[in-house]
Amino acid sequence: MRNSQLKKVKNLIKTNDELAFRLKSLTIKISGFLTRLISDEDYIRKQYKRKTGRQLDLDKPELYNEKIQWFKLNYRNPLLNKCVDKYEVREYVRSKVDDAERILIPLIGVYDSVEEIDFKQLPNSFILKLTNGSSFNYICLKNTPRETKKIKSRFKKWLNLNYYSIGREWAYKNVKNRIICEELLLTSTGNPPEDYRFFCFDGKVKLISVDLESVIDGVKNSNYYRNLYDKDWNMIEGTIEYPNKPEHKIPKPKVLDEMIYVAEKLSEDFPAVRVDFYYFDGKFYFGELTFYHSSGYQSIQPDELEKQMGAWITII
Repeated sequence: MRNSQLKKVKNLIKTNDELAFRLKSLTIKISGFLTRLISDEDYIRKQYKRKTGRQLDLDKPELYNEKIQWFKLNYRNPLLNKCVDKYEVREYVRSKVDDAERILIPLIGVYDSVEEIDFKQLPNSFILKLTNGSSFNYICLKNTPRETKKIKSRFKKWLNLNYYSIGREWAYKNVKNRIICEELLLTSTGNPPEDYRFFCFDGKVKLISVDLESVIDGVKNSNYYRNLYDKDWNMIEGTIEYPNKPEHKIPKPKVLDEMIYVAEKLSEDFPAVRVDFYYFDGKFYFGELTFYHSSGYQSIQPDELEKQMGAWITII
């Protein structure tokens, strides 16, 4: 990796990384404690009200976020447990997609504990991920003893976390915490690639979201934009949590048809799932399958868009 690329990614993760880690760990510890005191339904109802300002209707859910909460409590497909596991899902991708290795990020290793990792055998840069959870990742830009110490400290804590307790997302319940090490992907500009998220319903792509300006000059920008598109790459008038930027025309991916095909193959076993890809330099890589977009709490505007997204979900 070039020095200029290293500097950009360092700026991306250095500022509030440790504070974010501590706050997230504390939140999960509190959630784990509440798990023993509050039923899943009561917890979800309270959390939904606090985050959306709305009362949750579980008897006749219509809105997308309402149906996500219903799925947390009622949808029990064992495939979910496999597909949220960042290691096990690779086998699911292979079972659904021909020549799947071309879209899987190269795997370096999988470990039950951080002590199993031989850091001397790892490349100079890599990414480590907790297999059960979201955003529990560590980007290592330079494989040094100092980084090794920090990684060990962090993953020893993460491996003991109960991710299910945060949002009562059933798919993560009783899934074993492990660590995977993957090749670190960077674009030609030296930045991590953006997510292209394909919202799929009954095996069909209905909506695609792409973030804009989430990284500016190598620095993470929290006030970014998110454009929405249909499968023909027509921009959709609406927002999911972040404002859109209609004047910014994101080029239609050269391999959009293939991305749609793969997304629909990976989603055909589920009523609703978000299939995430990284797309850059004319290629795409599989990111993850997400069954509860932002745990079902992000604001979707206008209301008609959230109602439409809800109508796309078939309650089983």
